[in-house]
Amino acid sequence: MGRLQIKKVWVDREVESAGLTRRLLDRLAGRPVEIVDNVETVKRAIRLQSDPVGESKKNLFITTQKSFLRPCPCTPGCLGCGYWTIDLDLNCPFDCSYCILQDYLDCQPLTVAVNREQLGLELEAFFKERMAGIIRIGTGELADSLALDELTENSSFLIETFRGQDRFWLELKSKAGLSPALLQMVPANNVVLSWSLNPAAVIKSEEKGTAGLEERLMAATEAVGHGYRVGFHFDPILHYPGWHQDYERVVESIFRSIPVETISWISLGSLRFPPGLLPLARRRFPGSRIFEHELTRSSDGKYRYPRPLRQWLYKQLAGMFIEFGAEDRLYLCMESVEVWREFKEKIKRGRRKLTFPFPWQC
Repeated sequence: MGRLQIKKVWVDREVESAGLTRRLLDRLAGRPVEIVDNVETVKRAIRLQSDPVGESKKNLFITTQKSFLRPCPCTPGCLGCGYWTIDLDLNCPFDCSYCILQDYLDCQPLTVAVNREQLGLELEAFFKERMAGIIRIGTGELADSLALDELTENSSFLIETFRGQDRFWLELKSKAGLSPALLQMVPANNVVLSWSLNPAAVIKSEEKGTAGLEERLMAATEAVGHGYRVGFHFDPILHYPGWHQDYERVVESIFRSIPVETISWISLGSLRFPPGLLPLARRRFPGSRIFEHELTRSSDGKYRYPRPLRQWLYKQLAGMFIEFGAEDRLYLCMESVEVWREFKEKIKRGRRKLTFPFPWQC
């Protein structure tokens, strides 16, 4: 928990005596603790600070969730991949300049739900209801999957819940190192540990508090050595002078230590964000230049690189992966059918299902 900078712990009165609450408080010994009736009390305290977004990442709220499982909210007009998300934690202790959670979560503190038995029941029902096909489910939509794992050990709970459910693939996606708990478990065949990657210079300038590139790649290497399958996410891809050489070095670094057959998927997605993020990010990250590029307002209201640039970026990245025989692991995140079709033609992967384009599923 070396990267965690928790200033204060807030506990929902309803879970004050829960066993997991007590274990969490023991692990956070020394921090001030306050019992509250609801999250609004915490949000009011956060809003009074000069940097509410930054402050939200230093306050931990222990509570319950009414429900956990939902379809991934794919951008309207984009081709979905059938992904589902588990919202077990909310918010992230890392501070990336481009992260839309800064705008989306409205001063939500780092939030940990302790009613994991409810999640277990939801998943049990979900496994029974979905009778056909392979479904991917992940926890990395509204939180980093592993950033709080040394505290919560949620990964252990989830892996055991998914073990043996072969049609349901659990993805734990992160910009952190490898949680020790994961190396103490027997890997499950349907669990993928994945890392978001960017060049080292981008990580240093735009992804504050995260593990460095070498640490992430070392974590992935350790995971493979322990028997896990892994995935990688190049999202957001950033365009800047020298970007091609930087990303090429990242791709080459992956395959120096990780066999292609252990990689389940690799996603590509370019910079995109809602209008509300722009003034917020410029204020919080005055040294960042990633928002100064030419951007267009797309039909979903988000700012993106112009379509020709996005297609060119994907083509260039795909070429790097083709050199290592990983073209059938690639898919696009939050892109239109038109962009998808051109991408498929460029990498010449043959006939694949657009919604889940991996060879072991087709």
